[in-house]
Amino acid sequence: MLKIYIILKTFPGIFLMFFIAFLARGGSDLGLPWWPGLESLLAGSSLARRVFIEILHLNHILISIILGMLVGNLLGIPRWAAAGIRTSSLFIKIGVILLGSLYSVADLARLGSMAVIIIVGFIIFMLLFTVWLGSRVGMDPAGAATLAAGTAVCGVSAILATAPAVRAKNTDVVFSIATILFFGLISLFVFPVVGTLLGLSPHQFGVWAGTGIMNSGQVLAVCLTFDPGTVTHPSVSLKTGEIYNLTRVIFLPFVVLFLALFASRYFTGEDEVNINTGLWSRFPVFVLGFLTMVLLTSFGFLGPTSPPSRELTIIRHLYSWFFAIGLAGQGMRISLAELRRAGSKPLLVGTVAAFLKALLALIVVILFVPRDP
Repeated sequence: MLKIYIILKTFPGIFLMFFIAFLARGGSDLGLPWWPGLESLLAGSSLARRVFIEILHLNHILISIILGMLVGNLLGIPRWAAAGIRTSSLFIKIGVILLGSLYSVADLARLGSMAVIIIVGFIIFMLLFTVWLGSRVGMDPAGAATLAAGTAVCGVSAILATAPAVRAKNTDVVFSIATILFFGLISLFVFPVVGTLLGLSPHQFGVWAGTGIMNSGQVLAVCLTFDPGTVTHPSVSLKTGEIYNLTRVIFLPFVVLFLALFASRYFTGEDEVNINTGLWSRFPVFVLGFLTMVLLTSFGFLGPTSPPSRELTIIRHLYSWFFAIGLAGQGMRISLAELRRAGSKPLLVGTVAAFLKALLALIVVILFVPRDP
């Protein structure tokens, strides 16, 4: 009975996230063509389409995040909706699992080999740089380690996974998350504009976003903003960016172990950090669901891919909705007040590290990544 009550408690918040996604995306997929969605309304005016759609890439994904932020910061998250809003990351993970239907085993082999080389290099560099810069400005070692996980791997998820292993204080966690979200918020608007100005192809942009943006949800949002795609021609940016994003997520357990060993040097006796971090307990299980979906698609269990079967068409509609719903919830959880309260040292270190990572990733893409996969 208790589990049923907990599940039922999430429904109001889930409905609120769905309603925001519905406002942004429209209801044609649901048999409700009377509401075309805010994106379609903006595209109805030539001036608005030029400014908001073609230049700023303001599509239903970005609109969902903005609406979520407006609700969360102007009205606050209602108590009756809080439990449901906390499921936003679950919707994104389910969407990522369904996203596996876009790939074949050959795609993973082709994209994944380059992804491993680039991602491993950036993980090592960002870990060392962030920890070094944190020590230079006088950050607490546990705080520097926590922030390093966020800049090197997958943002908020990496911070939350690392904090217990290095015994970070609550303030370290809050400041690190605020710093990651601050840069990610800027990236939502800056990355698509820069990608357009530089003439990056969707594949190149996906590599840049999947490498240079720190938070997983924001990688999805930015890729879909730059290259929305359709059911018959899915987003190339999303397809490429998610491979790079998942590659770095897979390395999270090893990063946590490394940072635990690093932090253990600063504690002795009763305060010694426990480096038994439960390595495999931190493995992102949803990646296995993604790989299972890849295998089902590769061996034809979901029908032909070109043109997509009815099953694949339904899956592509579903993951698009899951992303819109989850990112609406993520937007509601971005507190501008918390961003303003972020500590000066974490904000400085995180901003410098994030900017450097984005810049170096862009240089790597321009110099070494072809326009097509």
